Amino acid sequence: MFKTKSYFLATIFFCGVLVQGADGGFSFLSRENALGMKRAYASVGTKISGDAVDLQADKLEHNQNGQSITATGDVILKQSGKTVKADKIIYNLQEDTVIATGHVVFTDVNGDRHYADRFEFNNALKNGFIEEMKSFLADGSRFIASSGQHVAGNKTIMTDARYTPCEVCEANPEAEPLWQIRASEVEHDKDSKMISYHNARFEIKGVPVAYMPYFSHPDGSVKRKSGFLAPTAGYNSDLGAFVEESYYWSIAPDKDLTFGIMAMSQKAPLVKTEWRQRWENASLKAIGSLTYSERTDDEAGVEIDRDEELRGHLKTKALWDINNKWRSGANIYLASDEQYLRQYDFDDQDVLENELYVERFSGRNYAAGRLLAFKDVRVDEERDEDQPNILPEIEANFIGEPNSMPIIGGRWNANTSIIGLVRDNDAQDVTRGHVELGWQRKLVSQTGFITILDASMQGSIYNVNDRTGYKTNSLIKGNSTENRAFAYINAETSYPLVKTYKKNQAVIEPVVSVMLAPDIDTNNIPNEDSQDVQIDALGLFEADRFPGIDGVEDQSHITYGMRTGLYDAAGSYGDIFIGQSYQFDENANIFSSGSGLDEQSSDIVGEVRANYKNDYTLDYRFQLDNDSLASQRHEIDATAHIAKLSLSSRYLFAKAIENLDDEETREQVYSGASYYIDDKWRVYGGARHDLGDNPGLRKANLGVVYTGQCISWSLAGERTLTDDSSGDSGAEIFLRVGFKNLGELQTSGVQLGRNSE
Repeated sequence: MFKTKSYFLATIFFCGVLVQGADGGFSFLSRENALGMKRAYASVGTKISGDAVDLQADKLEHNQNGQSITATGDVILKQSGKTVKADKIIYNLQEDTVIATGHVVFTDVNGDRHYADRFEFNNALKNGFIEEMKSFLADGSRFIASSGQHVAGNKTIMTDARYTPCEVCEANPEAEPLWQIRASEVEHDKDSKMISYHNARFEIKGVPVAYMPYFSHPDGSVKRKSGFLAPTAGYNSDLGAFVEESYYWSIAPDKDLTFGIMAMSQKAPLVKTEWRQRWENASLKAIGSLTYSERTDDEAGVEIDRDEELRGHLKTKALWDINNKWRSGANIYLASDEQYLRQYDFDDQDVLENELYVERFSGRNYAAGRLLAFKDVRVDEERDEDQPNILPEIEANFIGEPNSMPIIGGRWNANTSIIGLVRDNDAQDVTRGHVELGWQRKLVSQTGFITILDASMQGSIYNVNDRTGYKTNSLIKGNSTENRAFAYINAETSYPLVKTYKKNQAVIEPVVSVMLAPDIDTNNIPNEDSQDVQIDALGLFEADRFPGIDGVEDQSHITYGMRTGLYDAAGSYGDIFIGQSYQFDENANIFSSGSGLDEQSSDIVGEVRANYKNDYTLDYRFQLDNDSLASQRHEIDATAHIAKLSLSSRYLFAKAIENLDDEETREQVYSGASYYIDDKWRVYGGARHDLGDNPGLRKANLGVVYTGQCISWSLAGERTLTDDSSGDSGAEIFLRVGFKNLGELQTSGVQLGRNSE
């Protein structure tokens, strides 16, 4: 077939001389026999495959009678993006076959490398036979087989083969890997990106631990592949012995489905599913479950066992990017009862939020419309009554460019909103409209004073139905319309004094602000979003210390404080802040007792911060009574990283605030530690204690984690102490084992007993 020059093109790139021998053959002479070059090159056009073959070797010989080229000495053959390196290669021009011997390395298009002493290939290296093969895939996994066949360029079929993704031990390359799969036949399909086994044995350190007549898994080059996921098994004192199996269906690149069944010895089976889909400008994720079982409920503090009933949950998140300014979405979270999510270890949230929304972004401006509904899943019937639905919430916020105001300078802002709060059972419903116009300007004097001026004018109108307390108090109107107008001006001035040293800076910065506002009548305004008032170092200098819109601080006051600190260029620092507020009117006070603002002189608040090279951090926030300096609130967050040991701790003490749902003083401490034994092993633990009115351990956990190159596992224990009706009480053990490319095997939710010692 290669008798004409159109099919055999030998090109010499300044690398040798083509000489006709006595037998009629051709040879490419190397440097010693020709022009002083070390290598010989040839490019051969093939009639069968149409793909050129490039050869590079110390010596090339062409046998015209046998229509073959023999290359010897550090041979490199390239064809169709594949490469063969060997001591010797015989390329048959007539049949388009390659026989490579001696330290052969075949590199496929995707980067897989195959090693052997002898390779035989044909059809542009698509088909071939390999003896005593060792293969390394692009992700680091490897095969060892007595023989293998390369079929159609996309399959490798191996006999008496072993597969492992574990690294080769450099100290002992022949040592058994941590784990491997040994099988009589292994097939690697590159098109489907799957590895399948016949008569497979799973081995750990060469010891067989499991047998499977057939087994398959992804080859590591693909992130998504249909198939059964690793099963979950265990025991739960409430559910009994259980086993869970799920199937993952990769429907298309833009969608997939996971469907699973959990069978339990003491409960009916539970079915759960997850759907995910992406469009060009949208996405959808939905998770759901369904079962039929009994539960423990709470009525007036008494635990009651409910009969079997249909139970389940649905959690959906959808997002649609309409264009570069508009987007809309939905977040739906439903559960059949308060205990379900915790009982089956789906979630531990206290309040489930459902939302439909649309948003607009344009430069500095923002607008949104929302419909929200809430479900309190805490086991407390009284809390459920306080969760209104928001039907609707519409807001638009506009911010002007800096220095956009004529004459007075500064920047303007405008905010407007409409909100409707709807409750069941003839409870208080509120519709509110609100408009606010604001202005702010920053001034820096030549003497170093920094002053921020801001002013606000706002108006609100309320329509109230079934006002709280109207049925028991004849002085309270059940239905009414209220309105309010309010304005203030605030000036905050600071004078930072800086002393620069060789490696750090010291700063002393006194701060004073004055807020002027008229005294207005707010008695008939319903307070829905401004009840939880607390002062701290961050919010002390706010002109209006009420959160939300319903409450306004219509009292002129002055606030003063001092911050001092030492800062170095490497990022380490230590600083202290302390401050207080003083109301000009000593008689009228609109803040609740315990808020820290309920007296003419507020409580003293402060913060101590420290950071040393990010290895040691401290953040201490405090609130002290103005008269007695007694503690009202303390929060401490501290971390330390000492070599391989990491420590963290948090302490909280907060006195109760009147007129709130939770009127108990809270005091808790949490401490945790983590120790890295080496780069693979880590142990950790932590505990949270309640030190308040009902002291005791609330939660504790302890675990060990191993993260290796081809296997990872963790063993953790967790104990939670609460009421049985919450569905969250008890001790659990979690065991997770993950094998690279095989997935994760897990026994979770193994509950040792509710409130067990």
